[in-house]
Amino acid sequence: MIDVGTWDLTIPEGTPAKTISTSQLKKGYQSKYFRKDGVQIEFWSPVTGTSTRGSTYPRSELRETYSFGFKRNWKYTAAHNQMRAKLSVDQVPSSGKIIIGQIHALNHPYPYLKVVYSQIRGVGYVTVEIRAKPTDSKSPTVMTYPSMPLGHEFTYDINLSKSGLLTTKINGLTHQEQIDPAWGKLYMYFKAGAYVIDNEGPVTEGGRVTFQELKARHY
Repeated sequence: MIDVGTWDLTIPEGTPAKTISTSQLKKGYQSKYFRKDGVQIEFWSPVTGTSTRGSTYPRSELRETYSFGFKRNWKYTAAHNQMRAKLSVDQVPSSGKIIIGQIHALNHPYPYLKVVYSQIRGVGYVTVEIRAKPTDSKSPTVMTYPSMPLGHEFTYDINLSKSGLLTTKINGLTHQEQIDPAWGKLYMYFKAGAYVIDNEGPVTEGGRVTFQELKARHY
């Protein structure tokens, strides 16, 4: 069961892309971009969709909020911060690349961490990319889980402790490192869904991702 009561949703229509509020999600919002069916949620983002300010790519993606709807932003030093998910990637665009989980920073152009599904020559990979410092222009891959077919369920677990220890797991494969203290000056938030790194092709091309479980918590 996925509780949508602590998220809002960006969908790839409107200019800039439209935000569906926490209260709308609680009331049962559904569309071609976001379908909740029993215990799972399907995200669909076509390559022809619109983008948010600061991006050229479309997304159907959840963003952390409080239950009363205000956006939730946190400093990692204040608590242990965790997002866990169980999901499958069911369709990819021609680029083969979808971002399925993030730790982003408020009012900053670049995320700290990305969980990415990539399909290269017919083989699926789940990778973790980390930007070492907020000023870095690139976020190198630090972990890769290979041979992840389309439609195959897997899990990811992101845990950033208040001491700055990052532990990321994909199906149990684990990477650990210490966060650069410069990130402690910024507020952060979790995101999850289908952020498609492609904006060319027909309306039938895009990213489709199904989450069976998703939970973010701070403790």
